[in-house]
Amino acid sequence: MNKAVLHDHLDGGLRPDTARELALATNYGPLLEIENPSEFFDRSACESLEEYLEAFTHTIALMQTYDNLERISFEAAEDMHNNGITLYESRYAPFFSVNEDLSPVQVLNAINSGFKQAENLYGIQSGLILCGMRHDANNVKLVEELAIQNKEKIIGFDIAGPELTFRPNLFSDTFSNIAHSGINITIHAGEGDNVESIQDALDNGAKRIGHGVRIIEDIDLDNHKFGKTAGYILDNEIPLEICITSNLHTNMYKDAENHPISTLVKLGFQVSLNTDNRLMSNTSINKEIKVAKQSGVIDPEELLVKSAGYSFLN
Repeated sequence: MNKAVLHDHLDGGLRPDTARELALATNYGPLLEIENPSEFFDRSACESLEEYLEAFTHTIALMQTYDNLERISFEAAEDMHNNGITLYESRYAPFFSVNEDLSPVQVLNAINSGFKQAENLYGIQSGLILCGMRHDANNVKLVEELAIQNKEKIIGFDIAGPELTFRPNLFSDTFSNIAHSGINITIHAGEGDNVESIQDALDNGAKRIGHGVRIIEDIDLDNHKFGKTAGYILDNEIPLEICITSNLHTNMYKDAENHPISTLVKLGFQVSLNTDNRLMSNTSINKEIKVAKQSGVIDPEELLVKSAGYSFLN
């Protein structure tokens, strides 16, 4: 029986020991003196999404060579396999890794090589979703062109980064071109921004919503009434890529018991359970299963099984 993780950032999922080893090998100053890389990358006490995202400057600095990217992607897939996952979707902004000698296509090749090694060893299927950075319109355009020219190397397209003031409608032409090319679209929305951002993502062709947890704000729970966006997502079975621990660490909810995932499941929404950034949140899918139970989800593993049906790897 297949189990899938749909929302996991490659640059947010390095093993702490690997980050330390690569820093020593590349003489990356900020990590050379730290004794505990897990504590260094821990973002459990963040005040905002922006503060949470700051940690990525360090992981990205370690992702500038073919060998490093290959190792990181292999280990990501291996870690998912060790947590019982058979379908793994990873996402990454490829132009983060062209600061030294790599071309964007070499970045894709390195990541896919690591995934292939894991598949050969463990049987896990992995695929790459390309992310454009929504605060940089030029970057989004470059990733769009890379995706269309290399669509056989990827499984989807997304925009990531700060949601506020950078809604999907700024990139309507890009999403139209991506959809016309037959590439699957998932869009970060309803995490740092409100329900309107989710509607915007739907209007721009999103087949899934990255996070989307704030859809709960479009539901009158007392009277069991759904707003336009919530009703559409429910009726059309649009999957929500929920990441509980990440939401707690970006200060969206004070604890697991107050997270709305169980309410969304009970209401019939298509909910997937995900890790988002395993390094920064010190999490794994097995840890997310435990947190989901704390949130009131009766059978979190069923969400992983259902997620296999939503996967772009199909």
